[in-house]
Amino acid sequence: MTAKEALRERIDLLTEEEAADLLDRLEWESTEEEELTPEEWARVREGERQIAAGETVDASAFMARFRR
Repeated sequence: MTAKEALRERIDLLTEEEAADLLDRLEWESTEEEELTPEEWARVREGERQIAAGETVDASAFMARFRR
């Protein structure tokens, strides 16, 4: 069986939702360069501002939140 034949068999077993998710991922991975949206850039700039202002949490304090 060729790789394409094996893929076709696997694709036939997917639900429509699973196929759509896989297609989205394949399209995302095939793009050469990902560009951030204006909203994402705003979040990056806000994070940079917080770092510059010293508004950070050290790693051990951050991880302690998840150990509770």
